[in-house]
Amino acid sequence: MTLPEIVFCALVFVFGSIIGSFLNVVILRTPLKQSIITEPSHCFSCGNRLKWFDMFPIFSWLILRGRCRFCKAKISPRYMIVESITAVIYALAYLCFGRIGQWWEFGVALVLFPILIVLSCIDIDHFQIPYWCSGVIAVLGIAAFFIPFTSGHSVEWHERLIALGVVGLMFVILVLIGGMGGGDLQLMAGASLLLGYKVFPGLLIGIILGAIYGSFKKFRDRKAEKDIAEQLKNISMDWYQEQLDRDVGYVKTGHDDIIVGSISDGKPDIEWEFLDETAWVGIPDKAALSKTIRENVTDEREGGFKIYIKDDLVEKVKYSRHMVFGPFLAVGITTAWLVGEFILNWYMGLMGF
Repeated sequence: MTLPEIVFCALVFVFGSIIGSFLNVVILRTPLKQSIITEPSHCFSCGNRLKWFDMFPIFSWLILRGRCRFCKAKISPRYMIVESITAVIYALAYLCFGRIGQWWEFGVALVLFPILIVLSCIDIDHFQIPYWCSGVIAVLGIAAFFIPFTSGHSVEWHERLIALGVVGLMFVILVLIGGMGGGDLQLMAGASLLLGYKVFPGLLIGIILGAIYGSFKKFRDRKAEKDIAEQLKNISMDWYQEQLDRDVGYVKTGHDDIIVGSISDGKPDIEWEFLDETAWVGIPDKAALSKTIRENVTDEREGGFKIYIKDDLVEKVKYSRHMVFGPFLAVGITTAWLVGEFILNWYMGLMGF
């Protein structure tokens, strides 16, 4: 690299850290429906308004040792991490595109990468991908039909539509079987329009990373899931025994049914619309079970459960904590935009095409 390129890369890094500081505001405030423009930055513990030197990207957190200058309350290291990741990914975008004159690709990266960072953090915090994030990526994908990219990112219109169809079908199946959420589907639909065939290595990377994390998480959470399942079983057994004692609201002899429920943002709820009422004698006291679960299961954040009932017995209860896929898909999309063409060419060469 020449000296001017090094200097420009450093400037891009600094610019990325500033953008990362703004992304922290977006990540924190948009789920709370707070303004990201009019409301001044302040400490959420003591309320004191922050000065510019309290918010200097990356270094302020290090200098303040992760604590508020006024009340000494702890500041999450994620603020610094988001700023650092944004700075590094901007610098990588410049090295991959800017320094060789691929300015359209560089410009798209400057918009795409912050959106991916925001949706990843919000997905981690709230188990949902904001519609506007997927919408912005879809707009980039539509705009890509008309942008004069270089050969590495020039994708025929039919490739984008084929990728959209294939990825859409795959994710519809995954959503229906409960493997992923609708937000993941929307995200990858927009990415398909933008990336074309390069979305496939990105999707593969995301799924592999998600599977690795999911396996580790399942191993880590197995005891907690077992404890919650046991708690839910005890609650449901007491409730069902009361239904039997009242001789109303129980499963017919020779029949079985499943009560499906979920915990969202710490609030349990039962999806009674899935109940097969033809398998029951009378109508079960839905309100009583829902209320008891809400009052007793208060420490879980996100998960899903199934209560299996046969005849006069609650046979078993299964509980599984939810996991996020957005961050892993975001890593895959980022990789595909940076080096997706290289990955596809390598694979085609490996296959002899």
